Amino acid sequence: MNNLYQKIKEFAEAIHQTEEFQDYQEANEAFQNDKEAQKLLQDFQQARQTLAIFQQGGFPGIEEQREKTEKLLAEVRKNKVINKLLQAQNKMRRLIDELTDFLSNELNFPFTPSQQGGCCG
Repeated sequence: MNNLYQKIKEFAEAIHQTEEFQDYQEANEAFQNDKEAQKLLQDFQQARQTLAIFQQGGFPGIEEQREKTEKLLAEVRKNKVINKLLQAQNKMRRLIDELTDFLSNELNFPFTPSQQGGCCG
């Protein structure tokens, strides 16, 4: 079994060398260094969660919360740092999905499909 874990470590290192992972690392670092982008994304996610609660509970103020959420979404979509991170995450997710599919086919064992979606729609 030790040999298997060594091969997995080598596999992980090979993933670290991919363009997809390098792009993700670069985009994530830029995001981590941009407090404004972090706050904007956090505000949007919180507004989206609040809207969902309002909708599920039938609370008053749904339309105002929807407008607030849409305004924040527009700001998120304009933010280059956030968009670069989201694009890099999606590229990385596609790579992992491809690798999972390949491994599933090689083993003839069905893995659970990954969850699709993202933060912004």
